[in-house]
This record gives sequence, structure tokens and C-alpha cells, in this order.
Amino acid sequence: WNEGAKHLAKSAGTTSEERESFEQQLGSEYVDVFRKFHPSARGHYTYWSQRAGNREPNKGLRLDYFICSQSLLDGHSSTDGKVVVRDSYMLPDQEGSDHCPIVLELEINKSS
Repeated sequence: WNEGAKHLAKSAGTTSEERESFEQQLGSEYVDVFRKFHPSARGHYTYWSQRAGNREPNKGLRLDYFICSQSLLDGHSSTDGKVVVRDSYMLPDQEGSDHCPIVLELEINKSS
């Protein structure tokens, strides 16, 4: 929510080295599933600072991801059956941690 804040450059999960490494992984055939299905989504976070009380005003970070190969999105998996990624989303109303659960929906079709 506050991209560009000075403290983020030194915070675990948001350093420039971590972000560059993550971008390299995405550029080498892997896909951020949530972003693929929800490219214009804003304000969807998986972590909120409890110390700062950031959950209620939704001032968070997206630190948790499902990453998959493009073939799983296209339905060209090489297993006996066919596995296709259908969606990914967060469950921000599930409390009990400073992170919320994230969901990866898969369709599994068995070969005949």
C-alpha cells in the first residue's frame, strides 16, 4: 500500500535484491498466479503489521504467492492426468496471524 516508502528497502521481503530475484524467477517461465488472474487488482495483501494495527485499514504487503509454470495455466502438464490452475485469491477475513491464507484452485482431470 505504501510502495516507495524508505523503510521498505531495508525490510525483509521487500529489499531490492529480493524483488530482483523474484522478477528473474517470473521472467524465466514462472507465473504469479494471482496477478495472472487478477491483473488490475489493487489492495489485495497477505500480510499486515499487527504492531502498527494495519489490518483494519488494509495497509499491508503481498508477501505470500503461488507461483507455477505457464504449462499449468495452459493445461499442458506432463502428468498422467491434466492439471489446470483455475484461480488464486486471498482470504483476508481469516484472522489468527499477521498473514492471511491464500488459495490456489486446481482442476484435476484424470486420463481415460
